[in-house]
Amino acid sequence: MLKNGDTVLIAVSSGPDSVCLLHVLKQLQDEYSLSLHIAHLNHGFRGEEAEGDAKFVQDMGESLGIPVIAEYSDIPAYAREWRLSKQEAAREVRYRFFSAAADKTGADRIALGHTADDQAETFLMRLLRGSGSHGLSGIPPVREKIIRPLIGVFREEIREYLSENDIRYRIDSSNLTPVYLRNKIRLELIPFLAKEYNPNIMDTIIRSLNILRDEDIFLDNYVRKIFRNMVINESEGMIQFDVKRVNSCEEPVKRRLVRYAVESVKGSEGIALSFQHVEEALCLLHNDKAGEIDFPAGVAAERRGDIFSIYLRSAVTATPPYAYAVSVSGDTIVHEAGMKINAKILKEGLPDKTETGRDTAYFDISKFSGPLIIRNRRDGDFFCPQGMGGKRKKIKEYFIDLKISRREREKIPVLTSPEGIMWVIGYRGDERFRVTPETEKILEVRAAKIAA
Repeated sequence: MLKNGDTVLIAVSSGPDSVCLLHVLKQLQDEYSLSLHIAHLNHGFRGEEAEGDAKFVQDMGESLGIPVIAEYSDIPAYAREWRLSKQEAAREVRYRFFSAAADKTGADRIALGHTADDQAETFLMRLLRGSGSHGLSGIPPVREKIIRPLIGVFREEIREYLSENDIRYRIDSSNLTPVYLRNKIRLELIPFLAKEYNPNIMDTIIRSLNILRDEDIFLDNYVRKIFRNMVINESEGMIQFDVKRVNSCEEPVKRRLVRYAVESVKGSEGIALSFQHVEEALCLLHNDKAGEIDFPAGVAAERRGDIFSIYLRSAVTATPPYAYAVSVSGDTIVHEAGMKINAKILKEGLPDKTETGRDTAYFDISKFSGPLIIRNRRDGDFFCPQGMGGKRKKIKEYFIDLKISRREREKIPVLTSPEGIMWVIGYRGDERFRVTPETEKILEVRAAKIAA
C-alpha cells in the first residue's frame, strides 16, 4: 500500500476508524518518510454537530503537525438536483473532493478508514440488494490511488487501540439509529445472525469475501485484456463497442465489460451499478433495436445499429437553443442541424404529389401566417402528425417512439408558424397545414444536408 517517500492524503471524519487510521499512519511516518495531509468534508447533514467534527479534525491536525484541507458541501441540495439518494450523493461528492484534494497536495495515495466490519456490512447490504459476484467480493483494499490500511481490522480492535492509547474521537449520531440500510445491518441484522445462527458470522463472511475477491480479480484481469478488442471508438467521457464482438462473449464477461466501461467513463469517482442497471444494458445488446437507458450520476448507455455506447451526458456537447427566420423564395442555413432549407411559393404548375416526406414538405398557405421560424424542440412542443386524424402528440414522445437519442433530439429542427409546428424536418408534417384539393397556393420547403 505504501512505498518510501509517498505523500498520503488521509480522509478523516472524526470517527474512531479514521482517527485510528490517522494515528497509525502518523506512527509510520518516519519509517516510510511519508508526507501526510488530512482531508475532511462536512456533508451538510448534521448542522452544529458536523461543524464540531470539522473543528475537532482541524485541532487534531494542528496537534499532530499535519495540514488539513476541509470543505463544506451542501449534499442534500446536490442529491435533490441529481435525483440521487443521500448516500449516493454523499459518496459521489466525497470521492470528488478526495480526488481534488489529492491533486492539490500531490498525494500518491488516498487513505480511507474502511474496516473488516465495513466489509461484512457491505457484503450483506449487496446480498440483500441482489448484487452479483463482483459486488459481493467486497471493498478493494487497493484501487488506483486509494488504499484502505484497516480493511482487515475489526472495529472492536480499533476501539481497544484507541482506548489503550487514550486517543479521543467523536461519534456520528446518524450511525446510532437504524434508519439507513447499513445501520440496520450493523445494529440489527448482524447481532441477530451472531446470536441465532453463527457466533463467528463476521469471520465467516470475511473468509467468503476473500475467496470471491480472488475470483473477481481473475475475471477483472481477463476483461481488461479483451476490453480493447471490443472498443471501436473512445473519447473523453464516451466508449463505443462493436455489438457483434461483445455479443460473442459469455454473459459474465459482458456484465464485466459494461461495468468496466462505466468505471472508465466516470473515472475514479465511480458509481454503484445495480444488477438491474447491468441487465438493462445487456437487453440493449441482445435486442436488435435502437434504445437508450440511464445509469446513476449522469451516465447513459445507448444502442444504435451495431454500435453500443456508454457515455457521460455532460461529455456529450448539448446543442444550444437556436432559431432562424425562414427566407421564403430563398435559402436558410441551419448550422446546428447541418441543413440548408429552401422555401418557395408555388403559384402554378402544382406538383402531382404534395405529401410531406423526409426531404420535402408542402403546406397550404391559407392555413398559416408569418413569420416562419426554424428552431429546435422546446419543452411542451406538440404537433398533429399527418395520418393520425388530427390527434395531438408531444414532439418529445414522438422522438421517444422513434428511439431517437436525447442528444440527437436537440439538433432536429422544426418548422413553425404562429399557428403551430408545421413540420418536424426530416420526419413528418402536421395534419393541420396539409395540402387539399381546395388548396390554391402551396409553400414548398426542401431540406438538404450540408456540413454541420
